Amino acid sequence: MKLSCDPILFFKEMTVERTMSLESWFQMAADLGLAGTEIQHNCLRGYEPGYLEHIAQAVKAAGLEVSQFISSPDFTSPDAEYRARQVERLKKHIEVAALFRATCVRVTAGQEYPGVSIEQGIAWVEECLRECLEYAARYRVWLAYENHYKDYFWERPDFSMKHEVYLAILSRLRDTSLKVNFDCANPIMIGEDPVALLSQVADRVVHVHATDRATPFEYTHAAAGEGLVDYPGVFRILKGAGYDGWLSIEYNGLEGMEGLKRAIAYVKRTWSEVGTK
Repeated sequence: MKLSCDPILFFKEMTVERTMSLESWFQMAADLGLAGTEIQHNCLRGYEPGYLEHIAQAVKAAGLEVSQFISSPDFTSPDAEYRARQVERLKKHIEVAALFRATCVRVTAGQEYPGVSIEQGIAWVEECLRECLEYAARYRVWLAYENHYKDYFWERPDFSMKHEVYLAILSRLRDTSLKVNFDCANPIMIGEDPVALLSQVADRVVHVHATDRATPFEYTHAAAGEGLVDYPGVFRILKGAGYDGWLSIEYNGLEGMEGLKRAIAYVKRTWSEVGTK
């Protein structure tokens, strides 16, 4: 097991206000004792080769690895041209992930558009992901499908936020290399049980978002171990499935760095203490 972090605590500063750089975050991550970091595609200032190589070297200079490159494709729009652009964007993100030597690229299904049936949406997601999975294979990069709730820049919730839709898409792509980025707290946003969902997808997990929620049906973050997620139950399932990959902490609560530090300490301690039974 290795610890990483998705720096959503600084999401606005890094993606909206542009007052904080990736390089400064990398040093903070190293100072926190982390082995890795995630990189959100919106944090990049461009895709010029020289700039991307600079970011790759900055990661290395901080003594980190990129556990996951975060993309958020939207494959459920009724607009076919828009879906095609989303495919091409994800292909670019696959190339970037390969340059960064990231373990995987986080992918999503898309938004819950009015008038799009479940079956039609699933068909579009399958079609788009199959094309992107073939492309990812050329670069030896995993695509990790997240049980998401809603991307920050989307107007609508995730098309596959409910477990039955999420599982249906995974089932349709069972014959591919599609993996799972399991988010421990997203199910709580819609009143579902993270442990119950994980028990059905544990064999495909390649990356984990260790986050927590203070209350159901609300976005309010809690430090991992201080909210509603049954972390011993989650970790028992992961260990039982032989998982030894990244645990990436997500925290965006009111206690800032202190909350993040507690979350890191809790995840590290609890993983070492929990057995498989």
